Amino acid sequence: MKRWLVLSLLTLSFLLFAVVQRIPVKAGEIEVPIVIKMSDLLGLVPEDFDADWSALHVLAGSAHVPFQIDDADGNGRISAGDYLVFLLKGQGEIVIPDADENVKVPKFEPKFDVEKTAEGWSIATKDGSLKVRVNKHGLAQVVSFKGVEKLLLDEIGIARVSGWPESSYWIDGKLGNHHEETTGSFRIVSVNVFNPGPVAVGIHAHLKSERFQGLNQILLVYVFANGDILVNNTFKFESYADMMKVQTMVTRPIAAAFDDALHILPVFRRLVWADQLNITPLEYWKTRNAIIYVDAMPYIAFPATSSMKPLWWGATYIFASMERWRSNYSPSAKIGVAQILPSVPVVYADYKKWLDSDTWIYESLEFRDGIFKWMPGEFDAYESTKGIYSMKVEDMPNRYKYGDSVNHTRLFSLYSAPNVESAVRWMETKSASFRAVKVGE
Repeated sequence: MKRWLVLSLLTLSFLLFAVVQRIPVKAGEIEVPIVIKMSDLLGLVPEDFDADWSALHVLAGSAHVPFQIDDADGNGRISAGDYLVFLLKGQGEIVIPDADENVKVPKFEPKFDVEKTAEGWSIATKDGSLKVRVNKHGLAQVVSFKGVEKLLLDEIGIARVSGWPESSYWIDGKLGNHHEETTGSFRIVSVNVFNPGPVAVGIHAHLKSERFQGLNQILLVYVFANGDILVNNTFKFESYADMMKVQTMVTRPIAAAFDDALHILPVFRRLVWADQLNITPLEYWKTRNAIIYVDAMPYIAFPATSSMKPLWWGATYIFASMERWRSNYSPSAKIGVAQILPSVPVVYADYKKWLDSDTWIYESLEFRDGIFKWMPGEFDAYESTKGIYSMKVEDMPNRYKYGDSVNHTRLFSLYSAPNVESAVRWMETKSASFRAVKVGE
C-alpha cells in the first residue's frame, strides 16, 4: 500500500510537471520593471516541454499581474527576439502552460497612446500622468509628470564616445586623429516604437557610427506608466577600436526646470580628489558643506547647477565610484528623477584597473557613466596618485576588438516625495528592490 502511494505521488508530480512550468521571479518592497528577452526565458524551460507561449501569464500569489509580450522582431508571433515585460514587487512567477491545457489568459488594456509625429513619436499615458517625446534616433525626453509640464529628463540613453578612429597602434604605435561624438551623429539603421501595452511602451534603436567603423549602439528603452524608465544600452564592436570614452548619459534631469534642484547621492567609496588630499570622500564633501544625514546615514547633497569648487577639472565630480543611486530632486516641486543601478560595481584595489572600468561623472547637468580615459597631469601632481597611470596618451585607451561589447543597464525613475528625507528613503528602498530582482532562482 505504501509503495503504491509513493508511486502514485511520483506519477502525479510528473503529470503536474508536464502540464505547467512555473518560473519564480522576485523583487523587493517597491515595484520595479522586469524585462526578459524570450530567448532567455526559453533557456529556463525544459527542451521537451511543449509550451503554449500564447497562454503565458504572470502571477503574484493568486493575482494576475498585467504584462505584455512585445513583438520586437516584427514577425507577428511570439519568438526568441521578443520581450516579456511587467512590473513586480515581492514574489511572483511566470506561468507557462502545456500546449494541451487550453488555458485562458486575462487581457489587459493598454495604458498608453502612441502617435507618430514629424519629429518622431509622442507617447502619453491615457490618464495624462506621463508624457514623453521620442526623436528619430530613438532618444526620449520626459515633458510632463504628475501635472508638471516641463522638460524633466532629456536624451535618455544618449551615447558619448571618443577615441582614435584612424588608429594604427598595433602596426606603428600611432593613434592618428582624435574624434568625439554623440548618438545624434550616428547613422540610423532602424528605430521602432513598439505597440503600447498595459504596463509600458518600448523603444528599440540600432544606430551606427560613421567615424568609428564597426561601432554599433543598440538602445532598448522601456517607459513604464509608473514613471520608471529602463535603459539597456549595448555598444557592439565589429572592428578594432581605441576608445577614450564609452558612456551612457541622460541630460537635464530636473535641474533645468527648477532653480532649487538638489543633486543627492550616497557618499562615494572612492573619489580621486579625496585620495589626492589624503582624506575620505565624506571629509571632502564636508569641507564643501554638502553632507546631510538621513536616519543617521550621510549623503552628499548640493545645488544641482553648482560646480562645488572641484579640486581640478570643470566637472562637479569625476573619477568617482559608481554608487547604488543618484538623483536630482526639487523641494519646491516635490518631484525628482533617480538613476538606479542593478548592482553596485566593485571598486578595485588596483587603482589602474578601477580607472579602466566604468566610473561616474556629473558635468553640464548630465548623468554620465562609463569609461573616461583622459588622465590629466594632475594625477602626477599629487603624491597619492603619482605614477598610478601612464601619462602617455598612447597608453590610455581601452582597446576593443571584433566581437567585444559593452552593456549599461540603468533604471531612471521619476518620483514624488514631500521632502529630501522622504526622497532619500524612497530611493534606498527602490534601489534595493531593483537590485533584488531574480528570475528563475
